Amino acid sequence: MILSYHVSSVLTLFLLLFATTAIAQRAAGDRANIDPTVLVDMPVAGIIPTTAGAIDTYLYPDGGLLAGFTYGLMPNLNVGISFGGTRIIGSGGITWNNLPGISARYRITEETLRYPAVVLGFDSQGHDGWTPSLRQYVIKSPGFFVTLSKNYLLLGTVSFHGGMNYTLERNDDDFDPNLYLGAEKSIGPIVSWLFEYNFAFDNDHNKRGFWNGSLGTGFRVSTNIGFNADILFKNLLTSDFVHDKIIRSVRIQYVRYL
Repeated sequence: MILSYHVSSVLTLFLLLFATTAIAQRAAGDRANIDPTVLVDMPVAGIIPTTAGAIDTYLYPDGGLLAGFTYGLMPNLNVGISFGGTRIIGSGGITWNNLPGISARYRITEETLRYPAVVLGFDSQGHDGWTPSLRQYVIKSPGFFVTLSKNYLLLGTVSFHGGMNYTLERNDDDFDPNLYLGAEKSIGPIVSWLFEYNFAFDNDHNKRGFWNGSLGTGFRVSTNIGFNADILFKNLLTSDFVHDKIIRSVRIQYVRYL
């Protein structure tokens, strides 16, 4: 009985400490305390806090699974690594990603009342599966990027994002830089609506136009113990340059101080 009491006490103390550590780590809704680092696919000007770590699990069609880890190495500097493949879940041969994805980002300007936050970075991780025949991801990796984010109070919070990137996936001989933009609107204390348009200038074979890009939307839900879950609907314009079908995917992130 005494041993059982001590075990229960230790477990209770552990859970309390765990909850205290992670309680403020929300990335969605009016109560968000940390910045998101990605909107739907593309990077935004968020930074994981110093000494905090984020584990991301991304589930996509055809049994795809992508796992990554990001760490706040020092103030305003994040580094990360990721790896995955298609048909990990299900049957048939697995198509692994060509290489592990690596990322680094540095916030060069903090957000002020008048000016947005600005982040410079590099990310070699694409999304929704590696295509060996084309030697590129379905959604190309951002590569080198600069992105801006600005937050406002409007019936909760609303954020606007935009950026430019230059991917290193150039096997299709499309060497154009790319642009993207997006927005995030809180819906109550723990939910946010996401919107993103990727112009895909680096994947449209020089046929520029609004309808050649990738339109994505979704919802992000945060808990009070550091979990954030995204339900995403991508390529809503079903552009043949990106993918011939709408892509439904789920991303789960766990953030806590280490």
